[in-house]
Amino acid sequence: MPFEETREDEPQVQSLLKDRKRINEEVNRRIVHGIKEADLGYDSLYSFEKASKNKDSEILSLLFRRMFFYRLNEKLSAYHCDHTYRFSRQILTQMQLSRGEINEILEIFKKNDGVCDCEVLYNVESLLIGKGK
Repeated sequence: MPFEETREDEPQVQSLLKDRKRINEEVNRRIVHGIKEADLGYDSLYSFEKASKNKDSEILSLLFRRMFFYRLNEKLSAYHCDHTYRFSRQILTQMQLSRGEINEILEIFKKNDGVCDCEVLYNVESLLIGKGK
């Protein structure tokens, strides 16, 4: 009997795995090439009203659209923050940004109370998502 239950659940598991694969493909497309081919649930978190109140909104919004914060969250879910920009640098490098551009972005993070990877998520991403205030 338990074997039959597993077999019935198999299409749901396969569907979930395919969805994860499609999500990862979309995230990689956006990170590396900046190309959006599909809408993800994550996209609906963005608040134009909230983002527009920050003078760095243009670059932060670009990072959001290119899935920087999503990928950073994935990394921090798997590893602990070492209170550096280790993962931020990795992701920004994946985005094929120059060293100068990466340093400018890290300065923007610092200016917005994102002094390490986890603080970038807590303080900087929060400037872009949720209801505007």
